[in-house]
Amino acid sequence: MIPVYSLFERIGLGGGGKVRAVIARMNALAEDPAFDPVLLALEHGPRQRLNFATLRARGVLHPRVRFESLPDACLPAARAAGVRVEDTAVPFDDKRMQGRKITYTQAGQTVMTDRIRDSPVGTLTRRSIACDDGTHLVHLRDGLAEQRLRRYGDGTVEVTDYAEGLPIRWLKTHEDRFAVARNLVTGQICRMPRIFMRNVFKLVDWTERVVFFDGITSAYLADSAKRRALFLHADHRGPDGRIVPRSRFLIENFQGEMILTSTQVHKRRLEADLTPAAPLRVVPHFCEAAATAPLPRRDLVTVSRLDLAGKPIDESIAAFAAIMEAFPQVDYVIYGEGTGRAALERQIADLGCGSRIRLAGYTDTPEAVFRGALAAVYPTLTEGFGLAILEALAAGCPVISNDVDYGPREMIVPGHNGELVPPGDIPALSDALARVLRAPERYGAATQDGLERYGRAAYIANYAQVVRDLAR
Repeated sequence: MIPVYSLFERIGLGGGGKVRAVIARMNALAEDPAFDPVLLALEHGPRQRLNFATLRARGVLHPRVRFESLPDACLPAARAAGVRVEDTAVPFDDKRMQGRKITYTQAGQTVMTDRIRDSPVGTLTRRSIACDDGTHLVHLRDGLAEQRLRRYGDGTVEVTDYAEGLPIRWLKTHEDRFAVARNLVTGQICRMPRIFMRNVFKLVDWTERVVFFDGITSAYLADSAKRRALFLHADHRGPDGRIVPRSRFLIENFQGEMILTSTQVHKRRLEADLTPAAPLRVVPHFCEAAATAPLPRRDLVTVSRLDLAGKPIDESIAAFAAIMEAFPQVDYVIYGEGTGRAALERQIADLGCGSRIRLAGYTDTPEAVFRGALAAVYPTLTEGFGLAILEALAAGCPVISNDVDYGPREMIVPGHNGELVPPGDIPALSDALARVLRAPERYGAATQDGLERYGRAAYIANYAQVVRDLAR
């Protein structure tokens, strides 16, 4: 069985197209008993395990997909180095249990408190230890998982991550900014966050494991692994069309065996613009129409991260506001969360169209949203693929998108299954919205054309071949 790891900075309950693409990859590999798919979170602590368990309970993750945090993966190295289990309890001479709370006292003074609760990952104990310089918060789940020491007043927080009670790494921050860290297996001190992360990452024996690095954020860790693929979900060019220097550096210096992208157009542009450090291969995303009855179609929708720097949803709001009186039965509903939410709320209030344009928050069922929509608008300034476009088309929902590289041009045929408009041209976007909303059935009837390229069987076969090639 080939272990296959996909890295996450942290596992949350939300996420955009990249997160859904990674989960689709792991679910596909889980269908083949030759592979052992693992989501590896660089962060640690019970919250990561709880989020993973929630995703599995919701059916988002295949039952064979496993979870590890980076400290979990370091456990064999810690044992080999002779790291010992730490006892964090303090002396006490009496304890009293009240329900699921245990209070420990010494000479009549409370020195420690345990609060116990059940969770999807087992019994979770939160221990508070009274001390002069703050409070230790210890989370237990079949052994010590995380310990925090807060020094109230000066903004300092110290965190020690454990795996089965063995201390793996220690991190000190000041006002949420990295200060210093220590690899507790080797004893090495690091004063830069990336050097520290790389130092811990090297503790893992990656010899037999295939590792996917999704996007350039974690690509710097690739020099520690052995069988590596970098998947480029986003464009290497910025909204202004210029090559992003950081993207150039990491793509041209990626220490791995393969670089993947989801479109042939992106592959050709990468080869023309850069000198990639590894062979390029195209693995298209997949999305199949759900075998469920369509919902009554009513609204115009957007499913997107609310990040106005790359996703100008404010332009879509302005474009719809200009034509909404001509379509009194259609509302515009925006699904997603992000840093741009407050600005969008102000814009909607300033336009006085809160009864017709709504921010509906994050959805983990975008396919249901698209099945009930007349059309979807996909505002973007730079795009590697645009999984939401594929999900909408698979659900019979035509798409109006900015005409940017690369995915929109591969999936949308103007006047057929949607429309493409120049970025930043709000009048053109208004006209495109009006064209689709005047004939949603005609546009919707063409949404299945060409989707066979993104079939499930081909997707699973593509990834199985990629993993086997990397393993060799």
